[in-house]
Amino acid sequence: MLARLILAVAATFGFSVLSFATAAAPLKVLIIDGFNPYHDWQKTTPELTAILEGSGRFEVTVMTAPQDEEAMRQFRPDFDKFDVFVSNYNGLAWTEQTQQAFEKYIAAGGGFVSVHAADNAFPQWPEYNRMIGLGGWGGRNEKSGPYVRWNDQKQRFVRDLSPGKGGAHGKRVPFLVICRDMDHPITRGLPSSFLQIDDELYSKLRGPAENMHILATAQQDPSTGGTGLHEPVLMTIHYGNGRVFHTTLGHDLTAMSGAAFQVTLLRGTEWAATGQVSGDIVDAKVLSADEAVVLVKTDAADGKDEAPAIDGEGWVTIFNGKDTTGWTQKNGTATYRIEDGVVVGKTAEGSPNSFLCTEKSYGDFELTFEVMVDPGLNSGVQIRSGTKEDTGRVYGPQVEIETAPGESGYVYGEATGRGWLSPNQDTKDAYKNDQWNRYVIRAKGDRIQTWINGTLVEDLRDAESRREGFIGLQVHGIKKGTGPYEVRWRDIRVREL
Repeated sequence: MLARLILAVAATFGFSVLSFATAAAPLKVLIIDGFNPYHDWQKTTPELTAILEGSGRFEVTVMTAPQDEEAMRQFRPDFDKFDVFVSNYNGLAWTEQTQQAFEKYIAAGGGFVSVHAADNAFPQWPEYNRMIGLGGWGGRNEKSGPYVRWNDQKQRFVRDLSPGKGGAHGKRVPFLVICRDMDHPITRGLPSSFLQIDDELYSKLRGPAENMHILATAQQDPSTGGTGLHEPVLMTIHYGNGRVFHTTLGHDLTAMSGAAFQVTLLRGTEWAATGQVSGDIVDAKVLSADEAVVLVKTDAADGKDEAPAIDGEGWVTIFNGKDTTGWTQKNGTATYRIEDGVVVGKTAEGSPNSFLCTEKSYGDFELTFEVMVDPGLNSGVQIRSGTKEDTGRVYGPQVEIETAPGESGYVYGEATGRGWLSPNQDTKDAYKNDQWNRYVIRAKGDRIQTWINGTLVEDLRDAESRREGFIGLQVHGIKKGTGPYEVRWRDIRVREL
């Protein structure tokens, strides 16, 4: 059985086990996401952001590419504002104008990091394929270029031009990463081999493989779907004056928790941006050939991992129990009334979603309330929300409220076009029907946590959502001929952080 060593590191103060020697200003990183089939980019982008920013070496901006042709014509990132671009994207092709801007940026000395399935992207874009060296899927085959693998007998990399598709992987399993160049800045000071936690080991990648240098390989047994060959997992490519770091590691949050992924991502990103790596030595306890090390972040200034005590100090009541002073209704024609210290929201047939919103905006805070909703009514509480300038429509993160089994406690991007910010929804019964339910919500930085009746339902990082805005009590619109329904809130309190 595989041994796993779990190390806790404080994200707020940087990953001390992955320390950078430099005290230079943070490097500016642009992450682009927006679509990635079979990969949960809504969760992995916040994790990439947390890893990079947690090191103290990087400052991250996230851009989400649209997924319709019309909007894509307006997608024009200003690459020149950043030291390095990190791709977590495998969606629609960019416009020719955007492609040319990116090629110019890299050729002029820009940095590029391709993470896992980003090497599946843009199979028909020749210059992109030259940048990543090797890629998979998307119709790639022998016309795309060779397979490239390490040959133990010859003690060198060999190119295989035999016919076959590009891109494959077996089951997600741990595997040993073997460094093939210990003198490159990215691998210098690392152990010669180390285990990566359960991950997809990409195989049969094909591409131009020009100006490409393979730093590390890994092997997966055919019994679990591997090729049995030493496949590239860490590569660098020079494109003009630019530097590209290509890692095939990092399929999901489990894989990204691996020290092997995090250490090499941080070092590879700094190298792509600067050509150097300021952290030279990595503790053998962090990268081990005997144990797959998992790094668990503890957020010293980013909120604790336990639910806040609602009877502690600092809580302020934001509903006086008598009237709606300090609150304003936005959108819709649902009604809100006060009965016995309770806010009662009642549906109006034909009305869009309605919201009773605080007049005050909140940034980092903890929120608690009790709620009870009629069966058949979907409701929620907006946090850090705003109104659109053109329509006045309320938008922002919404914590779901509905009877069980359901999606209570998960986070939805109300009127953002992003849908659920919580794509994985395993807990369906924390909400108890026909009784008062205690919600506790913590929003700190890009992290949102929710508890219902003491059960942790969601703990996500979302770099794209607003960081400040009002709190809003939603009464959802209903179909004609249904309802009326009511939802009730009481004991609404906030503690600002």
